[in-house]
Amino acid sequence: MSAKYTPWIDGIAALVARKRVAPRLSVLLAVAPLLLLWPDLHHFVESRMALHMLLEFPLLMASGWCLRRWWLRRRPAQGGAGRLERLLDWRGWTGATFVTVVTVVWMVPSMLDAALLSLPVAAFKYLSWWLAGWLLAASWYRMDAEVLLFFAGNLAWMTATAGLLYLEAPAQLCVSYLQDDQQHAGLGLVVLAVAAGGLALRQMMRIGEEAGAEGLIGH
Repeated sequence: MSAKYTPWIDGIAALVARKRVAPRLSVLLAVAPLLLLWPDLHHFVESRMALHMLLEFPLLMASGWCLRRWWLRRRPAQGGAGRLERLLDWRGWTGATFVTVVTVVWMVPSMLDAALLSLPVAAFKYLSWWLAGWLLAASWYRMDAEVLLFFAGNLAWMTATAGLLYLEAPAQLCVSYLQDDQQHAGLGLVVLAVAAGGLALRQMMRIGEEAGAEGLIGH
């Protein structure tokens, strides 16, 4: 990731690291999905569509992200393996594409139903979201500004579209969830999309201001 548009991230990261919050939070997020092995909690989360999509999915992804960052700190990708990984994930496109595909798949109502009714599909859900976080943890720092903004904007658009579909559908789209659950999940997805889009727009404005300032200095 280009240094010119990450100083605010680095500043926040440094502050959090000094407070010793980041390591503890990372550990908690990394192991949090294990709580889903508790049957009562597992049933509570997946019996509500909003919690299923807006809590479980991000939690699985955050777990993969945190474990990958922990792994990279202890075993940095170097030598031939590091070059191969950077080649396969050129500018972060592979990780971004994988996350996008995973997001699209699990926005489909029939996939949510299948995950509740089939153990193999449920296992695929857990693995795909966890792996999305694992890949993105490295891809994120390879993305140029343009790739990052395209990726964030595309995810925001897809999430908002799915949210509006769930929110405005005249009938329930998932067999396993009532229409009220569907509407709550749809509203949550729209809010999430607006927040992500706002962050992407803010970052775009920051990059534009910095590019303009550099242009003035150059002249």
